[in-house]
This record gives sequence, C-alpha cells and structure tokens, in this order.
Amino acid sequence: MNGLQVAALASHLWQSTLFAAGVGCLTLLLRNNSARVRYLLWLAGSVKFLVPFALLTALGAQIPWPFDPIHATEPSVLSSAGHMGAQITHFGGNGSGALTHLTHAVSYGNLALLSFEALWALGALGVAARWLTRWWLVRRALHESTATSLPFVVPVRSSASQLEPAVVGIVSPVLLLPKGMEERLPADEMRAVLAHERCHVAWRDNLGAALHMLVETVFWFHPLIWWLGKQLVAERELACDEHVLADGHSPESYAEGILKVCEHYLAVPLPCVAATSGGNLRQRIEGILQHRMIERLSRTRRLLITLAASATIAIPVAVGVLTSPHARAAQVQSPGADVPRFRNVSIQFAQPDRAGPPPGLFPFADGSFWVVRGGRVLMGHSSMRRFVANAYGVADSQVVGRDWSQEPRYDITVDDPGATNPRFPFESPERVRAMTRDLLTRYFGLAVSTERKRIDGYVLAISPGGSQLKPYGGGPAYKAGGPMDPGDGVDLTDRPIGTLVDFLQRMFKVPVVDQTGLQGRYEYKVSWKSSSPGTPADPETVARALQEQLGLRLEARRMTMDVIKVVSLKPPQEIVTTHP
Repeated sequence: MNGLQVAALASHLWQSTLFAAGVGCLTLLLRNNSARVRYLLWLAGSVKFLVPFALLTALGAQIPWPFDPIHATEPSVLSSAGHMGAQITHFGGNGSGALTHLTHAVSYGNLALLSFEALWALGALGVAARWLTRWWLVRRALHESTATSLPFVVPVRSSASQLEPAVVGIVSPVLLLPKGMEERLPADEMRAVLAHERCHVAWRDNLGAALHMLVETVFWFHPLIWWLGKQLVAERELACDEHVLADGHSPESYAEGILKVCEHYLAVPLPCVAATSGGNLRQRIEGILQHRMIERLSRTRRLLITLAASATIAIPVAVGVLTSPHARAAQVQSPGADVPRFRNVSIQFAQPDRAGPPPGLFPFADGSFWVVRGGRVLMGHSSMRRFVANAYGVADSQVVGRDWSQEPRYDITVDDPGATNPRFPFESPERVRAMTRDLLTRYFGLAVSTERKRIDGYVLAISPGGSQLKPYGGGPAYKAGGPMDPGDGVDLTDRPIGTLVDFLQRMFKVPVVDQTGLQGRYEYKVSWKSSSPGTPADPETVARALQEQLGLRLEARRMTMDVIKVVSLKPPQEIVTTHP
C-alpha cells in the first residue's frame, strides 16, 4: 500500500461515514414507519462501505461522451459541474513542475504503512476466525439434525442441540428447530414463532447479514461498523414482529412464545443465521404487547427516499460521465479565446531521405529539429508523441495510450503571428503550447485525458555546495550557434531554469522536476561528452557535469505524476497538407 492508496481509503471511509450519517437522519424521520424500511436504509449504509463512489464514477466514465473538437473552445456548464464534483487535474502549460506531486516515502513512512497493513490483516483475520468458529457450531448442529415433515416454506430439520429456531443458509436455506419444541410451545405460540422465521426466509435476511459481516471483517477498525450491525439486527427483528402481528397472530401468544424460546434455548451466535431472539428483547416484547399502529409511508417521504437513492447513484455516475476521457478532453484541449493560432499550416509525412536537420543545426535527442526563418517554423521529423508532449509540457514517457513504435513522423510548417524574435519565435512556451494544442485538435483530431501513475524520472535540485548559476547581466536573448547537441551540452543566456529542465526532459524522455526554487533568468553553460557524436549522454555523465559546473544535483526518482492519455487520433493516412 502506498500513500495514494491510503489517501483513497481515507476518502472512501469519510464518504461512507457521511452516507451512513445521512441514512441515520432518514431513519429518524421514519421512526414511526415500518421497521422494514429502516432496515433497508441501514443495509444500504452498510453496503456503501463495499461500493466506493469512485467505482460508480469509473462506470460513468465508460458512458460515451459526444465529443466535438470544434466546440472544445467553449466548455459547457455541465462539464464544468463535473469537474467541481471530482478533483480532476488540468494540464495546460504550467510546466512539468506544476504537474507533479512527489510521494517522498521516507523510511519511517514506509514502516508506518507496513505496520498499518500488518495490524489491519491481524484484525481482519481475528474477526474472520470469530465468525468461522461460531459458524462451526451451527454447521455441526445442522449436520447432526434430521429431516421432519413439518410444513414450511423451506425444508425443516430437527436438531438435538439447544440452539433456538433459526434459518440456516443463504442459497438453499433450511429451518433448524430444536427437538421437542412443539411440545414446549402451544399451537398458537408455535405458529407465531414459525411466522417470524418465515419472514426471515422471504426477506433473505441471512444474505443481508452476511454482507454486513463482510463489511465488519474488512473495516473492523471503524466503530460505526459495529454500531451499524446492532441497528441492522434490531430493525430486522422489529420488522418481523410487525409482520407477524399484521398477519393476525395474538400479541400475547407471540410474546409468550418468544420468551419461552429465550428461556429454554440458546441464542444463535451468528448474525447470518436469522433466529427468533435477536435485537433488544425488552424493547421487542414491549412493542409487541403495545401493538402500536405503524404509519404508512406518505407520498412525500416516498419521494424523499427515492430522490436520495437516485442521487446516491446518479451523482457519482454523472461525475464519471462529465469527467470521462472525452469530456475531459474538451476541457484539457481548450486553448482559450485569446490565444492566437498558427497560420499557414502545412502537414506532411517526414521525408524519408531527410533523417536530420540542414547542415549547421543540431537535432534533438529524438532526432527531431526546428528550422526558423523569419517567423516561418519547420518542426521537422517529429513524432506525434513528441508533439503531444510539447503541447502539454510533459516528457515523452508521460504520453501514453498508443503503441508509439508504429506511428509515423511528420514535418509541420507554420507561421507564428505573435513571434517577437524572427530567429527564435517561441519566446513564450505557454502561448506556443496552447497554439500547439489547438493545431493538434483541429488537424489531427486529438482528444486526450489525464491520469495519475507512478513513473521513473529525475529531480533537479541545488547541490549542498550551492548554485553556481550566474544571473543574466544583459546580452543577446539567444546565443546563435550555442551548442544544443545533446552530446555536447547547453549554452544559453537570459533563460529561466525551466529551459534547462525542458532540455533535460527532452534528452532523457522522462519527466524532470524542478526543485531548485530558482527564480529569474540566468546565463549558463554546461558541457558534457557522450559516448558517440549526435547521441545523448548517459544520465550519470550529465549529472556529474551539472554538479561540477552549475552546482545542481540530478537524482533519479520514482514519483507519482499526471500523464496524458491519447483517447482518439485520426489515422495517419487522413492527415494531409492543409491551409486554413
């Protein structure tokens, strides 16, 4: 169990506890109505511990969402409501650092989790052993019993044990009666007691009790669970009492029959074996002798129960629908009305005879390159995975959902109308990412969603000796001809630390998280040598160069991060050169 699983468990527990509290409020409102209604409400509160809202949300996410990329720029009110109902992380160009929530598991944290797991397992085994021991007593009495010809809705068996009358079994129940019981109870008392057991059979009370026993075994540490168990048994027996009296049996005979059973026989120690003497016996006898009238459910209260039950299921499902991959794609891909678009877009498959950039330009680690001439930009030999990673500011390994080895590469040529520097038009990564998302949505039919996964990556932090980065003191915004070959290093001026992070992320194709805390703009040069020209250097070589030359520490780390999952994409053959 990790930190995320503990958080999910805690969330499920408080949601289920809150649901049980709501059920309690309803039962107070229905205290003068049938006990059977209150029993079903308490049973729903118990079963809720076995059904997380997250499961219903996941089911809702499977319902198709009519996604239309053309309307993605105007998120609907319903979709916004879905995001309010569930905490969905939104990708939108904030950089890899803003997308990451590290789960630093220090040794004592791991020890605490292991101790919790061991304690839970011991408790669950203890509860299960308790139920099995008690079931063994009932099972032995059933095994030693003999069949009788007593007419009843299920087979009746006579037992030499001193256990009280009880319905045993869930799938094929039988009524287990103590031998000689018909001699101790007069006929009218016997009929009333059998009527009580007939209710247990008809309502399948053993099944409901077994479900709650499972809840008690799994969530044994929650005090509310044990209180719920007592409420279930109490309301179950009161419901049977009400039904027996409604059938016309004498209250005096029925009460006397229950008292004689309690006097001469042992109570069944297992909730999933519905017997006669369960619940608060004093309260039951007083209720039977008073034979108070049960109010019928009014239309208003029926409507209230129906609405509450419907909302319990409908709201999580609706959240799942509204935050499903297609619905979230409409939110994630929205570029915003104030973001300009690339102009004069031309999309072609990468030319097979051109495996690299023109002479004098270095390719990125994946073989792609940029050629910039007066605001006209060629993004050459780029894979779709790299385009998506660029669009959302993540590493290649954070783009999932397809077999990327089968995807072709593309040459995309665009004009950037907002460029302020003709040699380096991408001055604002945030703006360019939004424009790229718009391009991928319009021309490639891209729809994506977000997920949380544990993946490998790196953390960039300041070394113990301190940073050696020099603040920018004036000079060109971009050093023309600065070494950008991943086999050589980086040489830039007037750039934030995020530029270095992005470069490392491109080179390693895994996320690199900025934990330096450095603000402002710097001029920095760091060089290293790879094993062969044109290929990225190994991480150890880069880490050593960063430590020695910039005072920065690069550490491998397994972390929990958001990833981009590609939901839909046009087939490559449908992508042609287009002009808006």
